[in-house]
Amino acid sequence: MVNRDESEVAVMAEMPPLTAAIRQRPDAHLNVAVSGEIDIQSAPQLRLTLDEALSDGAHVVEVDFSGVEFCDCYGLGVLLEARRRAARKGTALRLVSVTSPLVRHLLRRTGTAAVLLGSPGGVSSREVHGSERSG
Repeated sequence: MVNRDESEVAVMAEMPPLTAAIRQRPDAHLNVAVSGEIDIQSAPQLRLTLDEALSDGAHVVEVDFSGVEFCDCYGLGVLLEARRRAARKGTALRLVSVTSPLVRHLLRRTGTAAVLLGSPGGVSSREVHGSERSG
């Protein structure tokens, strides 16, 4: 049995739980609204939710990150794998409404922003960042 000191338990109790809900939009796209923190403990829950969304047969799945405060490398791995699975099925998967500075920083530092934030039509990295490079 693992003993945890009181401060570690208190920190874990303060972490908001991950919630995720799948909603069908009027335009036949799926929206997956995610809120909380995505880490080693909650990433499996995100994986299950994205698996469910991808099994629906929608052509576009948008993952709304407006409620996500933090995402670590485990969460990033789940997102990238879900994007790969989606691409194999002909489904576009992208993140929308990424408001957390920590999550935006993770996407920039890992070079995954263009892949995960691209438009559902599959815009290339050059097209996503083209306006930043020109001028």
